[in-house]
Amino acid sequence: MSQLLRKSLAFVTPVALGALALFIMTKARTQPNRRPPEEQGRAVRVLTIAEHTATPRATGYGVVRSQREWKLVAEVSGRVVEFNEELETGRILRKGEKLLKIDPQAYRITAAQQKATVANANAQLSELTAKERNTKASLKITQRSLELSTKDYERAKQLFASGTVSETEVDNAERKMLSDQTSVQNLKNTLAELPANRRALKAQADQYRAGVAGAELDISRTDLLVPFDLRIRSVNVTPSELVTVGTTLAEGDGIGVAEIPAQLSIGSIAPLIQGVRPPSAVSAQSMSRLPASDLLDATVRLESGSIAAQWEAEVDRFESVDSETRTVGVVVTVDKPFDRARPGEQPPLIRGMYVEVELRGKPRPGCKAVPRAALHGKNVHLVNAEKRLEIRPVELAFVQDTYACISSGVEPGDELVLTRLVPAIDGMLLAPVVDEAASEALTVKVEGTSAVLDGERSR
Repeated sequence: MSQLLRKSLAFVTPVALGALALFIMTKARTQPNRRPPEEQGRAVRVLTIAEHTATPRATGYGVVRSQREWKLVAEVSGRVVEFNEELETGRILRKGEKLLKIDPQAYRITAAQQKATVANANAQLSELTAKERNTKASLKITQRSLELSTKDYERAKQLFASGTVSETEVDNAERKMLSDQTSVQNLKNTLAELPANRRALKAQADQYRAGVAGAELDISRTDLLVPFDLRIRSVNVTPSELVTVGTTLAEGDGIGVAEIPAQLSIGSIAPLIQGVRPPSAVSAQSMSRLPASDLLDATVRLESGSIAAQWEAEVDRFESVDSETRTVGVVVTVDKPFDRARPGEQPPLIRGMYVEVELRGKPRPGCKAVPRAALHGKNVHLVNAEKRLEIRPVELAFVQDTYACISSGVEPGDELVLTRLVPAIDGMLLAPVVDEAASEALTVKVEGTSAVLDGERSR
């Protein structure tokens, strides 16, 4: 055997023996017991669904304005002879305070002239009355003279027929009778003209009296007073300035009532009045004519820097829908906004402030509330009795920014999954952990008053 063959056998033999030994050991080894894999539950946060008394809310924003605005317009011309030092921008003035006085001298002269003209007209009326009385007395005398002259004429004609008197005497008697007739007719004409003259004089007197009243009215207009409690917005006049009729001298805003026209989407308002029943004394048909304050409550808030103030408000009316933004204007009012001011804490509600307006519907019991983030389309995720995921369809009563009220599909006591599962497989095993903080926060959002929410917001 060659040396090469001997070297090959020397290498292969041990390898073959090792392989044979390994095979024998493998066959003789006992197999270990195998356990099926154990299913692990997915950890999720849950809250227990409960019934709440929900107060639906909607939030909009608007700019404060005064319900009553005022312009001080000069109704007469003249020089300003009195000027109230309090007539300055930002000042609050009370009803009845005098702001300005325009020189009334020219109007006093006009009034005096008109009064003199009235007196003259009255004197003419008195003279006319005396003339009427005298004319009537003269008419009686002249009528008596006419009766006598008529008898004289008749007697003269008889005497002329008997040849006792001449024709000249008859002519004289006739002439006297005709003269008396003329006098009587003239006096009657005079009396007939007197009523027309009296009416003309009375009309003139009335005209002159109107002139007196106009002049006195102009005199009263020289005193410019504050018509109601207000805050001065602008001043456009100075002392001793010559002003003309129609000039705007100052502008102001009433401080009795402030109003805010807030814009809200139609969809946000609908849940506030949806399902509201009219009072027993009001029919459903006439409910649309109820005051808006009977349906909604409102709060106005201002947040600016370190200032956080609020005012309880009243819903006054709904305005038209904006065709561009598809929002509806809701006007709320705040009574006596300046009386509630506290220096350093709460400012007065002044024209031009940009504020938040919260509307609240009537409280609704029986709301099965869930966080809005826990909605998955028209479904919610629940933990069933076997601790497995159940995807259940629901119907919504109404939806708010942070929560929704479910009308059907869930019951109080069901465990709602808050954790977003990706993927969410119906029947998957869960390991639920109750989130007490989320449950408390939901209760505050659903049932909390404005004060509670404000405290939460400030924190």
